[in-house]
Amino acid sequence: MSQNPSATRQVPAESADGAAKTFTCEVEVRWADLDMLGHVNNVKYLEYAMEARVKFYKSLFFDEKLGAGENDRRRAVVLRTTDIDYIRPILAESGPLAVGVAITHIGNSSYGIRHTLRDVGGTVCAVVNAVMVGFDLETQQARQLFDIERQRLSEYLITVG
Repeated sequence: MSQNPSATRQVPAESADGAAKTFTCEVEVRWADLDMLGHVNNVKYLEYAMEARVKFYKSLFFDEKLGAGENDRRRAVVLRTTDIDYIRPILAESGPLAVGVAITHIGNSSYGIRHTLRDVGGTVCAVVNAVMVGFDLETQQARQLFDIERQRLSEYLITVG
């Protein structure tokens, strides 16, 4: 078990501008996540990615410069699509996992986000790619990304090849 499950650290990544910036946080493997074979159930990989994504958003957008409240609701995003490459099983002893989060592309109203799940030894177990869409809560429709969103997300923009 880790001492600080919400700890973050910077790890190298291939970025578009050479800055090599990836958000990384720890996610615990919980006993209830395991199936009868002793593997983490495949659905839990999405939960691990979501947990890391929430921590990533908190690090980017919840600060004194942006404030809280109504601004946070205006920056709502929804999940459009996901895909998972299952590379190796995650077991109870695989944790805590280090989940790296990086941005793969930024469009007008959406962006791609990659979550790389690594076991306690640093071995990649899965890669979860997702597309997130800016969402207007009043109209219930897609919205353009705000400049502050583009600016902060671009710090984590990697080259995907």
